[in-house]
Amino acid sequence: MSQAAETDVTRAKPGPGRILAELRAERKLSITDVAQRLKYGARQIEALEAEEFDRLPGATFVRGMVRGYAKLLETDPEPILGALDQRYIPGEVDLDLRDHGIPFAKSGKRGTRTYTVLLAIVLIVLAGVLYEWHTGAPPWARLGSSTPAPAQKQVRPEPAPVPAPPREEPKLQVAPPVAASDPEPAVAAPVPAPQQAPTPEASAGGEGRLRLEFSGQSWVEIRDKDGKMLMSQLNPVGSRRVVSGRTPLSLVIGNAANVRLTYNDKPIDLKPYIQIEVARLTLN
Repeated sequence: MSQAAETDVTRAKPGPGRILAELRAERKLSITDVAQRLKYGARQIEALEAEEFDRLPGATFVRGMVRGYAKLLETDPEPILGALDQRYIPGEVDLDLRDHGIPFAKSGKRGTRTYTVLLAIVLIVLAGVLYEWHTGAPPWARLGSSTPAPAQKQVRPEPAPVPAPPREEPKLQVAPPVAASDPEPAVAAPVPAPQQAPTPEASAGGEGRLRLEFSGQSWVEIRDKDGKMLMSQLNPVGSRRVVSGRTPLSLVIGNAANVRLTYNDKPIDLKPYIQIEVARLTLN
């Protein structure tokens, strides 16, 4: 098969850009999604899928893009790289500088004269150095010997300071210690007893009647005088409950800020009893 026929067969096969574009469409990904995941520009992804390789930096860069794109689409990158090698042929590098308008010297006479002058200067300097060395001292040694040494300044010794006579420190008179009297025992201040919130009197017969209204979910437990559980349940938002029992009644109310309590038809303020959203109180 001739080379032209092989080229036609290669062009008939889908290129690497088309393969990647079809796989991307099957996975329902947009060019913007691919660009964000691979950290490339959207125009670079478009150029790769359009197989406009001259818009991309170079062959190494293109191969890296194809490999990363294939891994993102979870497919084997080797067949796509093979298709890339058949399609993408990087342009040859032109090293002929004459086509770029770089000037070159038309004759070497001026350059030869310059090199001759420089060589003569170097030979003269080298001959001078050898002559000075032969006479016994290098030039830099003579320059150093001809420079006069700086005059040393005469420093006069300063007289030693005369020590001042020691001062007599005044003697302190220490008063005799005074015997400390026995400390009086501290008297503890009386601690006032906690005040109980006033509660309405129970109805005749030692029975108490509770009414609870819930503006939020709340877990409530109510026990009577004998410890019998009258109520223990989670109450939904907007519900109402009425409980009666022998006093005193012990209450534990969760999420008490969202509960309205009435005892024997009189409202009870739960705020003084709330600790960490739970109110604990006893009603007589």
